[in-house]
Amino acid sequence: MPPPTSQRRPGRLLVAALLAGTAACQGDAGGQDAGAPSSDAGAALAAEGAPAPRRPTRYYHLRRTDDGCELFWIDGDLVSASQAVACPPDLQVGERLRLTGKTCLRESAQTPARAVPVVCPLPLTNMEKADRTPPDAGAPADGGK
Repeated sequence: MPPPTSQRRPGRLLVAALLAGTAACQGDAGGQDAGAPSSDAGAALAAEGAPAPRRPTRYYHLRRTDDGCELFWIDGDLVSASQAVACPPDLQVGERLRLTGKTCLRESAQTPARAVPVVCPLPLTNMEKADRTPPDAGAPADGGK
């Protein structure tokens, strides 16, 4: 006597699902050889004539010294003049915070375990925003006439 219908269906469904998944994977592999777009977005943009996206060259830092904290940026070989700012309470002497996108990374040469993402202090983010904003951003479009 054959098993009841309810016991045969899960096995058939499993086999059908495996076959469908295998067929779908083979279909994807064949489509990539037929000129599918590259997964590298930068190469795709550069191929179309638009400039490839790139990281900013300027990096913003807040460093703790024996005398206090200083705020500065590094752009290639250029280093800005440092500005004295209030120190975050958890930043130890010799450590620095580096602005990376929307977060900051604490960098510590003495204690590598302390090199973790942290909340950015306002002076650091404000410096980056001020550099990003054009000097005439608040001026009226007609030049004040």
